[in-house]
Amino acid sequence: MVYREPERTTFTVGGIESFREAERRTHLNATTEVVTLEQVVATPDISFQTGFEEGAELTFVERVRRIDGEALILDLNLFRTSSAPGITEEVARDSIYDYAEGELGVSIAMSKRAITVERATGRDRELLDLGDIDYLAVITSQTFDAQGILIECTRSRHRPNHFCFRDTAVRQRV
Repeated sequence: MVYREPERTTFTVGGIESFREAERRTHLNATTEVVTLEQVVATPDISFQTGFEEGAELTFVERVRRIDGEALILDLNLFRTSSAPGITEEVARDSIYDYAEGELGVSIAMSKRAITVERATGRDRELLDLGDIDYLAVITSQTFDAQGILIECTRSRHRPNHFCFRDTAVRQRV
């Protein structure tokens, strides 16, 4: 038997899917709380960590994702402001990707990701329901539009007992 019903909240690795799309696909009982929404300029440190050029105008969005009432995911997003202008709290609560693609006509094309495990920070403890959990699964993404321009950098910090990224790999014979 190949298929088995997922036991944890499941996200995909191989495609680009917004949290709202994952919520619809998996029938999650989810809500999003916007904690921070502000304009920033890429400092040398931000530039080094994200790939945005120094001086780039960015929109910083910090969101807590609750599933069945539990604060399980902390999303830290930086969007290139010129690629996604006008992000409001309402847009950030609903879906920035729906807004960017539907309202602004942005063509989201590709994302590079790394999945790591990191020690929980004080900010994680403040915003997430961690209990005695010390480590989080962290997905760092750089997302590009159809012209190859970096439009978003995200650090998505997941409580590990509800974290599952799934992919299907197919062996290619040479």
